Amino acid sequence: MNIETLSEKVYEDLNGRITSVEDSEGIVIYFLCDDWNGFSSSRVFQIQCFDVKESDIQPTFSGGVLFTAQHPLLWNHNETHGYLYYSSEPANRYEILGRVWEAHEKVFGGWRPLTDYANTYHAGQFIEFCKGTHGQLAQGPRSVLDAYQSAVAGLLETKFVASFTPEGGYKALVFDTCFVICKSVAVTELTS
Repeated sequence: MNIETLSEKVYEDLNGRITSVEDSEGIVIYFLCDDWNGFSSSRVFQIQCFDVKESDIQPTFSGGVLFTAQHPLLWNHNETHGYLYYSSEPANRYEILGRVWEAHEKVFGGWRPLTDYANTYHAGQFIEFCKGTHGQLAQGPRSVLDAYQSAVAGLLETKFVASFTPEGGYKALVFDTCFVICKSVAVTELTS
């Protein structure tokens, strides 16, 4: 079985769950779910992740499994990065922060914190955000900065400056509340 087939077969009512995770030569995830053929048995799968770049995986329930090349979690690893500078003083910097936060939540849906990208100058002290007539608004992948730039359009003059492009080629293995960023996966059914 491959990951695409497993993704198609697993759905919320199958009581899917990650039962354990091993970190050796990549990451190995053990996933258990009810049999989708309607029998009263369970199925256990070993999902091995290769060339792991990032992981936030732990035992948990999951109603789905997705392996994709298109997810906001991948932007850190596959997209051109840069800086978003501003060159005008905002009338209300708290409105700017609110708009940036709203754009951030819209694109990430809780997967990454705003503080990974927004330039708060002092971690956790948003009071310093966007203070003065010029400075750095944020840094990170182009898609994130484009969303921020659109959110503050008309309120603040901004400019994107590219800095580097990562190696790329990563995919995201996404469960309900956790993920692995890797190059490839192999699925083995252990029992049926």
